Amino acid sequence: MTWAEQRFRRSARAAGRAAPRGGAGALGPVVAPLVFGHRGVRGEGAPAENTLAAFEEAAAQGADGIELDVRVCGSGELVALHDPDLERVTQGADPRAAAALRWDELRQVDLGGGRVPLVSEVLAFARARRLAVNVEMKRDVPDRAAVVLATARLLRAWDPRHPVLVSSFDPVMLASFGVMAPAVPRALLVHRSRYHDTAVRLAPALGALAAHIERTIASPERIALLKRQGRVINVWTVNDPREARDLAALGVDGLITDVPRRIRDALA
Repeated sequence: MTWAEQRFRRSARAAGRAAPRGGAGALGPVVAPLVFGHRGVRGEGAPAENTLAAFEEAAAQGADGIELDVRVCGSGELVALHDPDLERVTQGADPRAAAALRWDELRQVDLGGGRVPLVSEVLAFARARRLAVNVEMKRDVPDRAAVVLATARLLRAWDPRHPVLVSSFDPVMLASFGVMAPAVPRALLVHRSRYHDTAVRLAPALGALAAHIERTIASPERIALLKRQGRVINVWTVNDPREARDLAALGVDGLITDVPRRIRDALA
């Protein structure tokens, strides 16, 4: 286990409320995976995703950590927003692109009771609430290098005691971030495609501590391969309790979910 893995796993365990589960799984004794709130929480009646209210709700539901998406707005600030524009999160009321808006404009947009936060605000919130953080660098942006640079600048200066992991689907972005902020653990995101097995095998070459794999490719064989590589394995997006228990029995390290309370209860 590398020092980065020890820092992320042990500090996240201390921050959250996960506890060992009894019994043994296919790959050894079962330890409850960390539960990460996907964009905080999502679903009917939930606060707007990637807002402080959504992250607060994830904490209230017992999450060990939160996952958020980051991109750069028009004036260069790093903000938490999944889509390149505001159309979906404003229910069609505002179709403007985030990259075209200065922060003083973007911060005024109503997301149905919430606002787009700065990533620095989310980190401060998470540290105060003792939540681990998974920062996903978005690749559907006008300037990928700007996102990498802004993320690296922020996290190089961030509290090293706070467990933070940076992920991306883009291997070049991830490798570039590693050059700029080598002390911050990284994870390669992998979704189902013709190339997902190639991507899984690429993680060690990128220096990635973790592989974040889509639930539909989280087979026992693939999980075993990642374990042999020494990767931390986090699976997304897991909302079904039975699936969560099955993945826990296979020994995955984390589950990224829209419904932290449901998954927390399933693992109890």
